[in-house]
Amino acid sequence: MSETGDRVLEGIEAAGRRVLPMHEYLAEHDAETFEAYDAFLRKTIYEKSALDDKTKEMVLAVACVGAGSSIPVIAAHARKSMAAGASREEVLQALELAAAVAATRSMATSVLAMIEAEKE
Repeated sequence: MSETGDRVLEGIEAAGRRVLPMHEYLAEHDAETFEAYDAFLRKTIYEKSALDDKTKEMVLAVACVGAGSSIPVIAAHARKSMAAGASREEVLQALELAAAVAATRSMATSVLAMIEAEKE
């Protein structure tokens, strides 16, 4: 493994973040991209931003729904949002909005596929 890859992995651990298999792979096989990727994540997710923690964690929960993340990941962001002051109702409504957008997109795609199928 390169010095760059080792340094990025150490930084992740030092920040209390979990080192994932993808981190280890990138550290070994593409350390420069891994370093840039981790810098991007630190700047956008882990460092303070214009959003308060309540809002940032709620946005992360909703984004994770859209990205197809696992239930524990979505739950962790929902939990952090509530710990930062969001009500259960606020978090639930945000998650419901994400589900509604996904359902609408699925319905639109399905109906457009039927329209296409009937053209033949």
